[in-house]
Amino acid sequence: MPALMLGALLLVSGCSSDDGGDKKPKDGTTSTAKGGQKKGADPAAITLTPADGANAIDPQAPVTVAVVGGKLGEVKVVNAQNEPVDGALDADGKTWKPKVAFTLGGKYTITATATNADNAPTTARATFSTLSADKKVTARFSPEDGSTVGVGFPVSLTFDYPVTNKAAVEKALSVDVEPKVEGAWHWFDNTRVDFRPKDYWAPGTNVKVNLNLRGVDVGNGAIANQFKSYSFKIAPTKRIAVVDAKAHTMKVYENDQLVKTIPITAGESPKYSTWNGKMVVTEKFEKTRMNSQTVGLGSEYDIDDVPFAIRITTSGTFVHGNYWADPSVFGSRNTSHGCVSMTRENAKWFYDRVIAGDVVEVTGSDEDVVAADNGFGDWNLAWDKWTAGSASAGGTPTR
Repeated sequence: MPALMLGALLLVSGCSSDDGGDKKPKDGTTSTAKGGQKKGADPAAITLTPADGANAIDPQAPVTVAVVGGKLGEVKVVNAQNEPVDGALDADGKTWKPKVAFTLGGKYTITATATNADNAPTTARATFSTLSADKKVTARFSPEDGSTVGVGFPVSLTFDYPVTNKAAVEKALSVDVEPKVEGAWHWFDNTRVDFRPKDYWAPGTNVKVNLNLRGVDVGNGAIANQFKSYSFKIAPTKRIAVVDAKAHTMKVYENDQLVKTIPITAGESPKYSTWNGKMVVTEKFEKTRMNSQTVGLGSEYDIDDVPFAIRITTSGTFVHGNYWADPSVFGSRNTSHGCVSMTRENAKWFYDRVIAGDVVEVTGSDEDVVAADNGFGDWNLAWDKWTAGSASAGGTPTR
């Protein structure tokens, strides 16, 4: 990032008569009467930083005001449209900070007033421009603002440019959780960072995510340009569906109570075994087409109108209805290419209840545990491994 351009601007100085004649004094100045007799105190002198005409100022830089020979009064900052910028002086009375970081490529004017010992005013002004980055970075986020999701949905941010300054980005992120919970961020790569609690969210939890990213240097000359808060809520029902690939069943628990056992068929071993581990519902389709070419399986299948399809991995694992298999396979053997399927009637029952963020846990398969970044497999990482993926040095970013 370009270095901050700092400077001092002495806007007002004393004026005096140089020919012994009377001159009309200005507000806040010192006048000298005939005969050289001095009247009144010297004017207050104000120095502003950034200085007038400064360019490429860090959007997160504060405005500093130094007063000599007087008392600081009001500080105002306006943007190029002459709209006031919300902010306030710190306790030191010298540092003014905007509530939200200045915009990239913005133009701002500072106006500060001070009074001297005679209560005569001095006014200083400085206009400066902030850094205008060629690479302005934003993040897509989920869950959506205002949504209600299941207990397994993490906070997930995906940046549109690689982040190398991860610690600075994490510092600019915060999560407000009620009731309080232990949680942490985890980077999967240079573009995706997720936040989750140590255990599943408690039903009814309220979550607010604050992206105070505007002006943050993400690395390689790129600057984040986002200031946003969004909220979501955890549903009142903790819904976990436990698939046993060996027993060919899916047991659905709501608030830890078994509500239904469904006969299923899972991935045929060994070539098409279903992933083991914890997976999270991300989207639902009343009907969808499933084509094996979209998941790298060549021409194995192409099925129209697959009913009540519920996605649980990015790589293409679904829980869905199955109208083409012999009904005898449900509850008796595994015949799928990796999905978990059941009769149309049972699939509709599950589809009507499940929401994004509900959890599907698969056990008994011959396959490995699903990767943590394949969809929202975050919960498959032990807590020590999860926190090791944070760029922050200890502490919890919840409040």
